[in-house]
Amino acid sequence: MTASDAIRSTVADVDLDAITANVEAIRARAKADIIAVVKADAYGHGAEAVAETCFEAGAVMVAVATIEEGLALREGGINGPILVLLGPTDSSEVGHAVALDLVLVTWDVARARAISEAATALRRDAHVHFKVDTGLTRLGAPVNEAATRYRAIASLPHLEIDGIFTHFATADDPDPSNDRVQLDRFREVLRSIPERPRLVHAAASAGVAAFGAVEGMNAVRTGLAIYGLHAAPHLAEALPLRPALTWRSRIHRLASVPAGTGVSYGHEYRLPRDGRIATVPVGYGDGLPRVAGKSGAVLVRGHRVPFAGRICMDLVTLDVTAIEGAREGDEVVLIGAQAGANQTAEDLAEACGTINYEIVTGIRRRVPRRYFRGGQVVATRTLAEGYHAR
Repeated sequence: MTASDAIRSTVADVDLDAITANVEAIRARAKADIIAVVKADAYGHGAEAVAETCFEAGAVMVAVATIEEGLALREGGINGPILVLLGPTDSSEVGHAVALDLVLVTWDVARARAISEAATALRRDAHVHFKVDTGLTRLGAPVNEAATRYRAIASLPHLEIDGIFTHFATADDPDPSNDRVQLDRFREVLRSIPERPRLVHAAASAGVAAFGAVEGMNAVRTGLAIYGLHAAPHLAEALPLRPALTWRSRIHRLASVPAGTGVSYGHEYRLPRDGRIATVPVGYGDGLPRVAGKSGAVLVRGHRVPFAGRICMDLVTLDVTAIEGAREGDEVVLIGAQAGANQTAEDLAEACGTINYEIVTGIRRRVPRRYFRGGQVVATRTLAEGYHAR
């Protein structure tokens, strides 16, 4: 028996067939190549398995936020193109990134020159994507300086500009007018550079749903949609997606307690009558937000059951008095379906006053992941053994 066989009852299951179907749906909507964003551990789904699946589904590249994320994917056996969206944030990172053929984002000549010098020292070519700030006001070259910077970077030795892109600020808003202005600014920059690079991209998940195919863009840079999640409710109809992740646990202890008994830290919840309290081994140490204790819930035997008392680091408590037949070992669903009921990442996010992105990316590494194809487990990832294909 190996550690990968020892899976705790709190587990996140990821349907890789859903990931594949979502990549295909995005491609059909955008009519463009897919750059699959797997930063933040593939939005909590597990970067190794998702990256492999996206490449198999035809993605031309995957994208991460940091160089360390890119290095981890290389160590995990991912050999395809990896785009690093933040580029190097410290000079110590540059040589490692170039040596492992990571595609770095850049927007200023000084950073690009450091990449060029590292590539020259290593006697190889480095590839970059040039970012233009058309209105998000985070990273990228200002529109009025973009063309000049682009030409200067393109002239550096051992450096090839493989792509150029921008990022929309309000694509998840019902009014897309701001992003259309950004797109016009981006096209102005494109007209002013001598030769377009291989990949030109602007839309992320919300942009694909909102705009579909965009003239002049031959790639999209999608994260959230890969995982079957929508950036906003009004965009759900535009892009048919399958949520890939379910998050489950099981009742660990069931206790009969008298009316008035205090439950969990602070005794913020007291039983209003004689009843039963179920303890479930999941908590904020696993990524369940503590604030969910105020208005969040889980599913037990197809019923929505609110949390009873504070969410702890490793445990939550539920008043299951009204749940007929509840017993130790019963499945508890945090995200997913059960007996005709369903709780989505959006439902949990609403209870926590946040967004679905934060819920799934917050699921900690100590929660095992199991990966399924055709209903069968094909890989696992545990804290003890890491990613392990079966």
